[in-house]
Amino acid sequence: MRKVPVRLRQQIEKQDDRWVQKAELLTKDLGKDNKERQLRNIQNIAETSESWKALALFVRYQAARGYIDKDWTERAIALLESLEEDARVITGPAEPEMIRAVHMELVSRVMGYAVRCHVSAVKG
Repeated sequence: MRKVPVRLRQQIEKQDDRWVQKAELLTKDLGKDNKERQLRNIQNIAETSESWKALALFVRYQAARGYIDKDWTERAIALLESLEEDARVITGPAEPEMIRAVHMELVSRVMGYAVRCHVSAVKG
């Protein structure tokens, strides 16, 4: 489990509307096919991994196997990678490890909201 201080977690939570908007962007081009399982797989990796590169590799691997669209994959990776800038703003001057931890926390949070957005669109 990532060690993100309570004060940073609170800053992240205060911006939940922003993370939901990012999730909506992420899922809008996913289509009506049910991709809930793939989104949950990505979320699970984000929750357990400390490595952005490992997560991006997993997403590309799933696309190469035909489980998710390759164009969507590249857009998703770009959006999720851009959360590192948000992590830098949230942490302020911090050690690279803390920035990485907050980045992965944001990725995990956005992916959790993405699952909900997609299920709501497909099954709602």
